[in-house]
Amino acid sequence: MSENARGLNESHQRRLLVTFQYVDKLLSETEAVLSASSSKSPFPKYSADFTPAQERVIRDYIAHIRGQMVRIVSGLGLDIPGPQFGAIHAIRVHLSFIRVALQEASPKDLAGYGPLPTDLIPELNGFSTELQNLAESLNAFLAQSPGRDLAERLEVLTATGDHVTLLKKLQRIISDHGLVEFRPSLANIVDRLASPRFEIAVFGQVSAGKSSLLNSITSFPALPVGVMPVTSVPTRLVYGPPLAVVSLAGGQVKSYAVDGIAEFVTEERNPANFKGVTRIVVSIPSERLREGVVFVDTPGLGSLATAGAAETKAYLPQCDLGLVLINASSTLTAEDIQLIQTLYLDGIPAMVLLSKCDLISLTDRDRAVRYIREQVKNQLGVDVPVFAVSVLNEYRDLTEQWFKSEIEPLYSKYQDLASQSLRRKIGTLRDGVRAALSARLGGEAKTTASTEDLEEAEKALRVAAGQILEVERKCYQLTDDLREYGHLLALDQAARYLAEAWRGVKDISSGETVRTAMKHLAAEQAGAVRKELNDLAARLFASMQKSSSALGIEPRNGMEEFENALREMPHIDLSKVNVAVERPLMASLGRRMAASSARRCLGCWSSDTEVAFTNYARVLQAWMRAALKQITNIFESDAGAARAQLERLIARSTVSPDAQNKILEDLAEIDREPRSRPDTVDSGAVPA
Repeated sequence: MSENARGLNESHQRRLLVTFQYVDKLLSETEAVLSASSSKSPFPKYSADFTPAQERVIRDYIAHIRGQMVRIVSGLGLDIPGPQFGAIHAIRVHLSFIRVALQEASPKDLAGYGPLPTDLIPELNGFSTELQNLAESLNAFLAQSPGRDLAERLEVLTATGDHVTLLKKLQRIISDHGLVEFRPSLANIVDRLASPRFEIAVFGQVSAGKSSLLNSITSFPALPVGVMPVTSVPTRLVYGPPLAVVSLAGGQVKSYAVDGIAEFVTEERNPANFKGVTRIVVSIPSERLREGVVFVDTPGLGSLATAGAAETKAYLPQCDLGLVLINASSTLTAEDIQLIQTLYLDGIPAMVLLSKCDLISLTDRDRAVRYIREQVKNQLGVDVPVFAVSVLNEYRDLTEQWFKSEIEPLYSKYQDLASQSLRRKIGTLRDGVRAALSARLGGEAKTTASTEDLEEAEKALRVAAGQILEVERKCYQLTDDLREYGHLLALDQAARYLAEAWRGVKDISSGETVRTAMKHLAAEQAGAVRKELNDLAARLFASMQKSSSALGIEPRNGMEEFENALREMPHIDLSKVNVAVERPLMASLGRRMAASSARRCLGCWSSDTEVAFTNYARVLQAWMRAALKQITNIFESDAGAARAQLERLIARSTVSPDAQNKILEDLAEIDREPRSRPDTVDSGAVPA
């Protein structure tokens, strides 16, 4: 409260300010009515029943009332309070409410108003999923958004190079045509212009050895290692005195000892990134780090910490060189292939490192290197270099040889490499914006499909996306049932197996019979989970084929990609269920009597069986989540692009002549900008 308020006490001041704030709030709502009545909202609340002259008068009066209030407040000696909240914070809060509202409009909640048509449930789920994903995309963008407008930042950077001219044009075109999907890429390029650097990022599955490799390269144990998946955000290693700088969602920036980052980057200590970490930079005095060169440790792909895996994929376009780690004792996965493809599509060179090569022989090592290189070339059509590495001292020469021959030469020319990387990113952005504009005119469409066919294809993708939620729910139910009472069903089935065995043969291995029965039951339950996922994969692929056919293109991913995601299903471990039951005398009296007797005999092994099935249900559920996530990613890698293209083609007929002329002018303006010379830029594009 003000001390110069002309004799008004604190209560007087507060009451007057609250009144003026309430009046201003009502004036803002009046302005919102004016704007809403002329908006293009599909759910209009107000009709525009005023003339332009009336609107001007209304706005003039609003401005006059506000001006008078300011003068009155000033005359009374009151201090006008500043803003209580940041606009971005408020928008993100609204986005949270939007996501909650969409979740509460799901078929599960709608069922409370009465039965829903069964065939409509997947489509309703699809609507909810699509809109939630869009809201989440905007929320993620706002979380990383630069403090100043992109146009202003580009204006400041005009002197840094000729390519800024093109970027300014692309920024204007993106804003004019509402191509929000390109804003994150543009913001990243602007960041790189403002702070030149060359980032070498390490990607790979959980436990592939990313952190261990970087600790070995830098000869500094900066990064925590272990089997727990990491969470939060990519961790940057830069040259400097030992220090960890952690940025949090609330805007706080705190410094810690290097060994303190485990509190923020491990799933164990920061599950699902509940601490709200947005950025981690660790400086270490390593001779292998140079000014401007940054190594980045990313969260593992395929991680059960799904937020970490999503953050890794969001980071992909930012790096200049991607090192993809593949465990030598495992195999090349569909997600590895997608990662390499994404790097190349974003104009980023990639290398594959075969980690933990100490686990295999020299012959197998050479064979694995050739196999991975051939598989990547066969599936993507690019020749990616593959190198064997290890962090163990006796095999350290492998890593040293790779580092000295492939990485050290980059140090002396990192500025040139950073410039080339930036040009690749600008070229990728330019091509994407051009394709989006052209699609609005139908210029790049290879289809003669009608609008109805395009809408049907769009609906098929939405229905398929909705079925993912249904299958996830069913699979969770199956695995939960297995954990809760699977051991009881197993004991009942084992009793029936024993009863039949006792009736036919006197000398049997009761333990083996019981384990066989339990394995069969576990396999049946696991088979039900696999069937749900197999059926879902088939439906997803069918929807991808339908959309691709409508667009006149081929799907990037085939059915074999989905099948690969469903391999290596876990089996139950019954090694600790050591059952020994003697055949009772009454076993020959009848099936029911024999089964009842066998069930009583098996009762003392109930706890061992419960532990075995509880553990198996947990492992099966983890496998199910990972497999479902992988097939969802495969689907979305096609469906995301298809949705955008379908939306533009469907809207093609509604483009006004003025809008068409504007698009043509902007396309011509993009084409007038000279492209980068081929000898300085390698687009690294992977055929679609």
